Amino acid sequence: MEEKFSFYAGKTIKALNDAIIVSRLSHWNVRGSNFYESHLLFERVYNDLSELMDGLVESLRAFQYSSDFDSFSGPGISMKNYDCHFLAELTLDHLMSLSATVALFYNLLNEFEEDPRIVAFTNHLQNISDKVLADQYLLQGFLGM
Repeated sequence: MEEKFSFYAGKTIKALNDAIIVSRLSHWNVRGSNFYESHLLFERVYNDLSELMDGLVESLRAFQYSSDFDSFSGPGISMKNYDCHFLAELTLDHLMSLSATVALFYNLLNEFEEDPRIVAFTNHLQNISDKVLADQYLLQGFLGM
């Protein structure tokens, strides 16, 4: 399990960090007819996600997992379109990727639910999943989905 755990831990940190960066850049750079509403929406998303990072990394440290700098390197994209709808779609894409990554990690850990540390950690992953899902719904509502 150790190798898979490390793989999914790294993927989860990277996906969360990428979503934080995209939502923060969207907050700072959004333009368009719904500027103010979008600006506040992206701020809520990055605040929600930022609150999750410290707890995630600290929980992973309990398993002797240490993240590397590559996990925090950012999504590696260049944005040239700052329209509120484009940025909402981009942020939603990153949230959906994060959600899928957390679900895969959660499913892996459910195989080892007899370990009390795993139970506590899966509860933490469920909290991440719930918050990400709420933000996905907000973005989908904004986009009229």
